[in-house]
Amino acid sequence: MDDTAAITTSLQQAANKGDTLTIPAGTYNIDDPGGVSVIIKNADFAIIATGVVFVAGSNVNSDIIDFDATTSSFSAACGGDALVNVSWTGGEIDISRAHLSGTVPQGTSVGATTTGNPVASTTDGLSIRGATGGTSPRAKVDAVTIDGLTVVGAPISSANRTTYLTDPNNAAAVDSTTDTWRNAGGDSGVFVMGAQSALIENSVFFGIRDASIYMSAAPYNASFGANYVMRNNQFYGGFDGISSKRGAQNITMEGNVFVNVVRGVSLESLAQPLRDTNGQTSERIVQPVLIRDNVFNGAQRAVQVESANMVTVSGNLIRNLGARVAGQNGPVRYNRYEGIVLEGVTNASVAGNQIAGIGGARQNASNTVGITVGPHQGIVGPIMSSNVDIAADNILTNLDSNIE
Repeated sequence: MDDTAAITTSLQQAANKGDTLTIPAGTYNIDDPGGVSVIIKNADFAIIATGVVFVAGSNVNSDIIDFDATTSSFSAACGGDALVNVSWTGGEIDISRAHLSGTVPQGTSVGATTTGNPVASTTDGLSIRGATGGTSPRAKVDAVTIDGLTVVGAPISSANRTTYLTDPNNAAAVDSTTDTWRNAGGDSGVFVMGAQSALIENSVFFGIRDASIYMSAAPYNASFGANYVMRNNQFYGGFDGISSKRGAQNITMEGNVFVNVVRGVSLESLAQPLRDTNGQTSERIVQPVLIRDNVFNGAQRAVQVESANMVTVSGNLIRNLGARVAGQNGPVRYNRYEGIVLEGVTNASVAGNQIAGIGGARQNASNTVGITVGPHQGIVGPIMSSNVDIAADNILTNLDSNIE
């Protein structure tokens, strides 16, 4: 039984009226190719999905649940420029059976996966597009709040959901392939674009093929998309944990846990040809950036920051650097294992972090670097890093190279 139409109707009514909708606990199948698509209207609304599981079927080749400020007939469809708040609480979205997204090429951006064939659309679990598309976007969403959501990208047992994330400060690295991004369906877990602020907290992501949490400014106007806070979330087996792109400003990533991921947290400038697609003619410098008190147990690159100013990276614990990630003997995307990478960063403080390489046979099989500072290849030329303070209280152990 396909529940797409019923879920769409209920969510759209909540958006129309400005209601708080509590979805009855149970399992709901989403198998329409277009997924659940809801137009954001002129009133605040909240969705409570505690005890609910949404399962994407094999026919889905769009975002599973999408709240969208539509470009077409904006005033008529969305009610004009009044900003609204969108809230989501609880529930699980299983995207493991959905089509892979063709917007993230296999074998390059996220490496070669073993599931399905890509389609043209994105197939994110939950997406909230808070501004319209096009070259002259219009803002529609003020604040986004997502609390207590679970998104499953690759099939994973109940036991492993608990075991893998238990005691990440001390646990051994997890060496597993089948329940990671290499066996995932769908695309990103949560996608938020163009909101004036967003808070994503207390959520869990398993085996997500792209970014578990993907935050973005509006493609053609970076002033739409800022004040994003991601805290106290847990990530296992994904390619990217948290990724913020397109110049979204004022980014905080704190208190999160990452296990067996290729990249933990990142602020990433878009490369060609997406820069041309988004009309970027100059680099979007992000500021400020706060990355603190996160735990990484087995990441190929734990922290990556590009093109940013006023950056603080502090109190993070990066363990088992050099461990096999997603069962791969060598690096997946980069040519080595790195704790903190700053490229094109100015006025930065790196303090109080602990970065430890893995021991045993993997120590000799992997090339590990604690902290790397260098230029970023910007749109019109290299952006140099400057005024980066690497404090003496960073603890770097068991690495091939501490600081470069």
